[in-house]
Amino acid sequence: MSPAHPRDDESRVRRRDEIATAAIEVLATRGLRGLTHRAVDAAAGLGPGSVNYHAPTRSRLLHLALGQLFVRDFEVAGATFGSLVDVKPLTADIVVSRIIDFIDAMTTGDAVQRVIARHIMLGEAQHDDEIRELFDSQRAAFVTYTQWIVASLDSEDPPSDAETLVVMIEGLVQRQVLIGSRLSPGFIEQMLRKIVVASPLVEN
Repeated sequence: MSPAHPRDDESRVRRRDEIATAAIEVLATRGLRGLTHRAVDAAAGLGPGSVNYHAPTRSRLLHLALGQLFVRDFEVAGATFGSLVDVKPLTADIVVSRIIDFIDAMTTGDAVQRVIARHIMLGEAQHDDEIRELFDSQRAAFVTYTQWIVASLDSEDPPSDAETLVVMIEGLVQRQVLIGSRLSPGFIEQMLRKIVVASPLVEN
């Protein structure tokens, strides 16, 4: 039996990513009841039964979708906030500007489907301990990632203030996608300034 070729592994990873992306699309457009292997086959442009090889169960399909969702969201976070490490001094105004950029990136384009799919899977997490643990772990990582930002703003309690900041961002992202008409960028900026600039989140 010949050893697996690296390109074969890359191909399998790429196919899993395609399936995970298709699963997110199905969740966002058809809901949890519409998440079937046949529907994901079609969304991924694959032949009938192809998804079964990589995700033989519905639970595995949800895990693939979640993994892809978390990776993509962290890519957006890294692209938006990562360069702040080199910004000296880091001011509240700069942080507000980047949060606005992050919210825009998370609520436009294909990110909209991720927000909807995340919301749907959060409901499922209330009845599935494994999915709940995945969400808790991912969210904890994002809060930890945010701590260095608030610490750079002279926060007296980075863990608590990072949690506050993440709650605020989560709420605004869901507000833009899931609830009625979108808030204007100007209104979001005004809201963020009240919370970040003119609050105990940073030492003035």
